[in-house]
Amino acid sequence: MVALTSAQREAILNGPAGYPPAGKTPNLSDPPNMHTVGRIVHLILFIVASLCFIIRIYTKAFVVRHVRMSDYMMIIAWLGFIGYFVPAWLLGNVAPGVDQWNMTMRDFIKMLYYFRVGSVLYGICIFFIKASILLQLVEIFCHRKDTFYWFCHTVIWINFLFYVISTFVEIFSCRPIAAAWDVLISGKCMNVRLLNVIASSVNGFFDLIILVLPQTRIWQLQMALRRKLAVSTVFLFGILACASAITRLAYAVLLFTTTNNIAYYSYMAGLWTLPELVAGIIAGCLPSSPKFFQRLRQNKMMTKWGSSLQNLVASRGGPSHRRGRGGGGLSGDSYMMEVPKEGSKIKQQQQQQEQEHQEHERHRQRKGPPDQYPLTSFASAPGTIDQSTSDLSYSAERLGEGV
Repeated sequence: MVALTSAQREAILNGPAGYPPAGKTPNLSDPPNMHTVGRIVHLILFIVASLCFIIRIYTKAFVVRHVRMSDYMMIIAWLGFIGYFVPAWLLGNVAPGVDQWNMTMRDFIKMLYYFRVGSVLYGICIFFIKASILLQLVEIFCHRKDTFYWFCHTVIWINFLFYVISTFVEIFSCRPIAAAWDVLISGKCMNVRLLNVIASSVNGFFDLIILVLPQTRIWQLQMALRRKLAVSTVFLFGILACASAITRLAYAVLLFTTTNNIAYYSYMAGLWTLPELVAGIIAGCLPSSPKFFQRLRQNKMMTKWGSSLQNLVASRGGPSHRRGRGGGGLSGDSYMMEVPKEGSKIKQQQQQQEQEHQEHERHRQRKGPPDQYPLTSFASAPGTIDQSTSDLSYSAERLGEGV
């Protein structure tokens, strides 16, 4: 490519980025776009994923009080997701579903740059999401290094190698690197669009594997059918990630075959990576939600009890106070003498509740050993799958907690 002068480059940057189909003319001022829809989708998905992530980390840190490797992986994934969200948002400012002939070359170059940065961050983020989910499956379902354990770890390492290689190729696919987005400079590039098709295919394949893996163990558990269905439904939420990955693959294929509308299909392929990431985060955080809402219900009960107690004190103290001021019934001094009695009743109630709580704890300790596997939605005790222990009823009860 012949080097362009500054004036020539500026003229091209201000012109349309592609040739329109027959019968259409470029609309660079106000082209049809998906700006509003894209903004709404981005914000809703970001808020939902944020809430699920906060619930998981809060539950593990303050309710279960046992943070595991899968939780640290999810924290890294969340940081990567925030990093990914920035170029995705900026891409929506430049080319929100705009046909290539309806945007300037300047905006087209910006779009390719944000798309490339987002693709790199996507690979990092999706790996840690998958690693977190797979490690969580190991923590829940594996009590020894069996086939399920080794298969999960094998999938983790295969994904690690794949995303390291694909990220490296994504970054260094062009020489110079800037040629990947600046189409006006000379350079040599690999076929990155073909890489996107391959990456989308591999990604969708492993999404399906991760979706099926927990189901192979759930239906072997010694639990009632209703609880099996409940646990199975929690882990089936990953089907949304699979659907998003398949849709993204379809747009990646269209992007690979198109020659005159790279901008539109790049945006659509990138847009479907967001629900895939969010569905993965939600699927990894959902098992924590039962413990969280269980704690929330307990707090509400304590608040309701406290309000009822305050109303009781007010209803008993108010009339006495009024009678004292009116001159009849109890005097003001008599009312003041009754306060310690009410406080004594409150103290007796508190002591009684404390005794009931201590009795409950003693009963629980007699009923079974403490939870050695303090997970989120349920605790996996040895013998729930391979029936290596005799107390299967205890295992089923522990597995059902919070589900």
